[in-house]
Amino acid sequence: MSLAWTDAVPEVGEYLELRRLAGLPRPSPTAAAAGLRGTLHAVCARARGRLVGLGRIVGDGGCFVQVVDIAVDPDFRGQGIGTAILGRLLDWADTELPATCQVGMIADPGTFALCKRAGFEIRTGMARITQ
Repeated sequence: MSLAWTDAVPEVGEYLELRRLAGLPRPSPTAAAAGLRGTLHAVCARARGRLVGLGRIVGDGGCFVQVVDIAVDPDFRGQGIGTAILGRLLDWADTELPATCQVGMIADPGTFALCKRAGFEIRTGMARITQ
């Protein structure tokens, strides 16, 4: 099945549904709407109009940004969609952000190989998880 790619922020409802399908924590609709408004850039993959893959970049747009929300519907995994999303996000960052802007990402261990192929280095870090 061919995918339609867009550089656009998804709607709150479809964002929450993809997070549910992908096994990611679901924020409240209010929190999701606020988070989506803070998106610097988003990449969506759609199959027959339905959101099946997503990735976003958030941050200050000058010094620090972070890749977040890389999610793929389980029915569409194994087709390189996550790799393509990350590549498209980083292509945007390379052309639109200052060369000195630090691009970070918190990744699950199962995705380390993907991140390393994209040029990320594994570093020690911390995150405050409240949920």
